[in-house]
Amino acid sequence: MMKRRVLIFAVSLLTVLLTACHPDNVPTENGPTLSVAIDFPAMQETTKADVGEMPAFDVENALHSLSLWIFRSDNHRLVAQRNLEEEDFPAGGGVRNYALAVSREFAAQAPDVDVFVLGNAASIGCDLDEESTWDDLNDAFFEDSETGPYYGFGVTHPVHAVDSSLGLPMSVARKNMTIRGEAPVLRVGTVSLTRAVSRLRYVFCKTKTEGGEEDEVAIRRIILSGGTIPLKEYVFTTEQSGVVLDDPILSSNYVSMSYIVDGPSEIADNDMPENLIYVNQDPDTYRRLLDDAVADGTLTDLGYTYFRESDQRLMGRIEYTINGKERIREFNMAAPGDFARNRTWTLFGYFLSGRNLQLALSVQPWDYNRFYVDFSHESVNVSSKFVVDTASVDLVYTSKDHYDARLLPGTAAKGHIIINTPVGARLMIRSIGDAYAFSVSPEIERIDPSVNNGRIDIDIRRNPDLDEDLSGKFITLSFSVETDDGRTIDANTEAVDAVYRFVI
Repeated sequence: MMKRRVLIFAVSLLTVLLTACHPDNVPTENGPTLSVAIDFPAMQETTKADVGEMPAFDVENALHSLSLWIFRSDNHRLVAQRNLEEEDFPAGGGVRNYALAVSREFAAQAPDVDVFVLGNAASIGCDLDEESTWDDLNDAFFEDSETGPYYGFGVTHPVHAVDSSLGLPMSVARKNMTIRGEAPVLRVGTVSLTRAVSRLRYVFCKTKTEGGEEDEVAIRRIILSGGTIPLKEYVFTTEQSGVVLDDPILSSNYVSMSYIVDGPSEIADNDMPENLIYVNQDPDTYRRLLDDAVADGTLTDLGYTYFRESDQRLMGRIEYTINGKERIREFNMAAPGDFARNRTWTLFGYFLSGRNLQLALSVQPWDYNRFYVDFSHESVNVSSKFVVDTASVDLVYTSKDHYDARLLPGTAAKGHIIINTPVGARLMIRSIGDAYAFSVSPEIERIDPSVNNGRIDIDIRRNPDLDEDLSGKFITLSFSVETDDGRTIDANTEAVDAVYRFVI
């Protein structure tokens, strides 16, 4: 097995500068040079491969071309430019230095510089070259096109696989970078090349129905709502996101069409779906966890879709059936901007006992930790909403998503919830109704996804200290979270899907 490198192509710029007077973009023979050290991703053998030969994630990492531009920050005059071809790359990855000639005038002045680096330009039909100006690069964008196989990474022609001859677009822009050191050897800071697209993944599984006849569950389709994928995306950005906003009417800058995926023909069985919930693992570890489950036949994978990034909050719905009865479950990202470039959004759906669809949503950096989307101290993240063990009660359907859970003699009703964040906060479980007639345990529980994968078991029983007729008394449960800094967060929206009324 190859040892995969972290996908950060560190581009260290080392400048050997002398003095003279020439135009910024006209170097002289034997004059100063700009040395660029590029750290390439490690591949199994080489970055070259025909379609189908390269391992899946090597294809996502592969570089086939690389272009570099250095401009003065003050007047945007070109300092140096070079296009690197695939045969110039180190076989199997690693670090290689490339020397770019610069003028003596530039060497003497050593002004701040703007650095642009673009990898796999052909993947977005980009024709920037040595004649391109600072404005050409700064304003460059990509959008829907008629050129396959990517067609601009939009909704009209969704991309589900990486073409191994093109790779994925990668870029970086850094501005006002200070040249450091002393002549004749000067340098500027490191820049990091990242993918300019993001990816979406849907995975599903189901547990067997507890007792009785097996329920029939089916997913009809998954719909990602329109109005979130932008019409245009800048090739280079110094911000977290590079969405182009041309129209003052915000919605006019985004594709109105929804992205619709048909559900799988079969849904894999899995006895412990909670083990596949994201609990702040590093991105590669979580990907391997899902991939192993797919390989074992315990998780159904609908694959990746590669889209232009978005600064909007992605949302949608899942249309599914339980024993032929149609149902809908909505989903959404936690916050706008979670689908910025070079991120992976995973929607994990699982059916408990065949009738309750639970969703666990997670967004991570694609495969490195330059940034980290971590909700552990910010918001309530319930990966499996409160559900009652149907074998522990006499469950009666009363109305849509409402049930009477009648307590069995001498038996506690049992339910559970899986809550992952805020880590270290306390889940508060409160009885609403005839609270005196019941005993609920626990009433307070620390949130810790490292313990039992965040699962909290809850018992509801008749108050053993009361010796009176409590027939007909009932409660429902209300959930909130108390943080270490004293905040109280209502968690009913996140924790409650089906409403259970516990009745003595």
